[in-house]
Amino acid sequence: MKTLCLIAGLCALGLTACASQKYHHVRAHETIASSEISVQRARARNVILMIGDGMGAEHVWAAWLSNQGKLNMTALPVTGFSITTSGSHTVTDSAAGGTAIACGCKAVNGQLGLNVQGDSVESLAEQMRRAGKATGLVVTKSVTDATPAAFYAHVRSRKDTPAIAAALVNAGFDVVAGGGRADFTQEQRDLLQRRSRLLELAAEGECEAAGKRGDWLPQMVKRALSELEKDEDGFFLMVEGSKIDISAHVNDLPETVREVLDFDQAVGVVLEWMKKHPDTLLVVTADHQTGGLSILGGDKEKREVEGRFTTFWHSGVAVPLYAAGCGASAFGGVRDNTQIAPEIRQAAGMKP
Repeated sequence: MKTLCLIAGLCALGLTACASQKYHHVRAHETIASSEISVQRARARNVILMIGDGMGAEHVWAAWLSNQGKLNMTALPVTGFSITTSGSHTVTDSAAGGTAIACGCKAVNGQLGLNVQGDSVESLAEQMRRAGKATGLVVTKSVTDATPAAFYAHVRSRKDTPAIAAALVNAGFDVVAGGGRADFTQEQRDLLQRRSRLLELAAEGECEAAGKRGDWLPQMVKRALSELEKDEDGFFLMVEGSKIDISAHVNDLPETVREVLDFDQAVGVVLEWMKKHPDTLLVVTADHQTGGLSILGGDKEKREVEGRFTTFWHSGVAVPLYAAGCGASAFGGVRDNTQIAPEIRQAAGMKP
């Protein structure tokens, strides 16, 4: 009852998008034809995991309408849903959601790389590096933010930025790209520069919004792939469209759509690269849904979408899961988010 009263009060004050928003997108981006995307039975030499932070099915379909009914991610041959509840709440935060995807275990909201008992759990990135593969992170918020941090840090608070930054310096990533320059000391930045093949700390804090940063994410993914593909043992790359979450938190429908479309263009870069590297698994998903977005109308021919947000925070619904390439068939249907990491390990031929 308190929640309902609060929402009603915010609506009366005009502080939430109880009224619908309409958005017209003026330019569509080209997508990869579905006939060019395959499912392979072979072992995955390379693994690319792409996470749209806060990207629910509703966000995807808002972007789909805005791009004339075509998206790269919706063309992937395997589709499913991921259940996002955390070890402590029905509605997860990014720390617990990221940990579930990265480590394959439920976590307490706010904690990173720890199971519900508080024990450290090795992440996919750590396991891949131990197996001899190159590793990379490309994100549009800070590289120390909750979702990327779940792949290398083991801390009780996602707000413990100094500990998270120190963990990244020592994690051994070959590619690190995103915002968060101010989270590191000069000595730490120098160490990161020496220890990585490609370091791009593009902003003091978060990278700019999609409408201002241009094609930074797709181009950085292209650069990351060009660097990581040199490794004979293959690689693991995590890409996050981080600011889908930010725009949905403030109930900004146009910017939310732009962020999803930007993320989808990065998916297109990966699919284009996979044409020459079929020994690759691509998995696209989200850590949770943000904003409680509903699609109320639109016109894909006119690139128009009408939507309404119902909250400033996350919702507890399952999120989309798409896959292509080696081992992709394992990702269809409805599964818990903790099943993603074990299935990726299996596709890559790694032990549980």
